[in-house]
Amino acid sequence: MKFLAVDYGQKRTGLAVSDPGERMAFPRATLLMRGKDIFFAELLALAENEGVQAFVIGLPLRSGNEDSESARRVRNMAARLARRSKLPVYLMPEFLSSHEAEGRLREAGKRGGQISGAIDQASAVAILESFLALPQARRALAAEHVTTPT
Repeated sequence: MKFLAVDYGQKRTGLAVSDPGERMAFPRATLLMRGKDIFFAELLALAENEGVQAFVIGLPLRSGNEDSESARRVRNMAARLARRSKLPVYLMPEFLSSHEAEGRLREAGKRGGQISGAIDQASAVAILESFLALPQARRALAAEHVTTPT
């Protein structure tokens, strides 16, 4: 199965995809927020072009697994995505994925502007790697599946 990870932000959203064997995550794109309709059109077009079968969206939680304002925005976006797509949408709890991504980029020798342009995609990679590291049987338990009311 191939997954598309989303590190959602109000200005920029990083995307990463898995290989079909669910072993690796690869940075794919950064979407600039130019309106919700444009955002979802670009996201769904990329998902179709990549042939993904599910979305994994990073859910930024506070310590103690409490929702932050960012988490509420992510939940709203995930619900809108679930209404627009027939693909499963999972919310993967994340803690400091941007911080982890920045550290990885610095270790790779990136500096300054190189980091700011790549951090969103690297965060999406970190989210997807966390999801893929879980045994398949535990993914549904660890990640929250977003459903739409019928």
